[in-house]
Amino acid sequence: MSRWVLVLLAVAACRGGREVQIEVAIPGPDSVDAPVAHLQLVALPYDRDSLLQSFEARSARPAGPARQLDSLFTRFRQPFGVYAAAAYRLQSLDRAQERLKLRLDSLPRSSPAYDSLYRAFAAGMDSIAAARRQRDDAQRELALARAKLSPAIDSLRQLMARWEDSTYRGYDSITKALGSVLGREPIADSTDAEGKARLWVPRGRWWIYARSWDAWDPYSEWYWNVPVTGDHLVLDRSNGRRLPRY
Repeated sequence: MSRWVLVLLAVAACRGGREVQIEVAIPGPDSVDAPVAHLQLVALPYDRDSLLQSFEARSARPAGPARQLDSLFTRFRQPFGVYAAAAYRLQSLDRAQERLKLRLDSLPRSSPAYDSLYRAFAAGMDSIAAARRQRDDAQRELALARAKLSPAIDSLRQLMARWEDSTYRGYDSITKALGSVLGREPIADSTDAEGKARLWVPRGRWWIYARSWDAWDPYSEWYWNVPVTGDHLVLDRSNGRRLPRY
């Protein structure tokens, strides 16, 4: 072990703290949890939710616009879900057909397995053509829904954005002051291609904050604000919340 590694380990030991291994996974279009690559993670030395609640206590979220947005989001979610499912099925069929073609190309035409694989390949092409038509139909329906609903959604989201700007004014300065008082600043990193990350956090209480897109709804997101209680943390549907993107 080099002298510099020993020095770094000694410094880390003096500072105290620990390495936290983090994994992130969300439900994909097939409802199976899949790793989330290149997602930004932030270790915070304070409870973000409690801080936000203190701001919102001064000015409650506008209930009327929020209810209207929830209703519009629900109406948009149905055609979006149909399109997402159709697009995912087409993609899956394309990949299966590519694998089948590779097997065919690896066999001589005289092989006993060639004829059955070729028939499967031909049937696969028919399935892909039908799936593509379904995807295109769903895409047209989604475009109609977007054209019909987007103006009202955009208008209401602007109202919510103005409320957020007013309600959370001063948030950055308060969190900066909190970091100075605690002697610990936020620590940011991103997950790798496998949805994993390692964060070194100094001694003290920490929360891992992250947001991720939702495969089934462009107007919602997965949100985590999870306390660090050990050296391994999984962020998934069990400790995350699906929140509307007002």
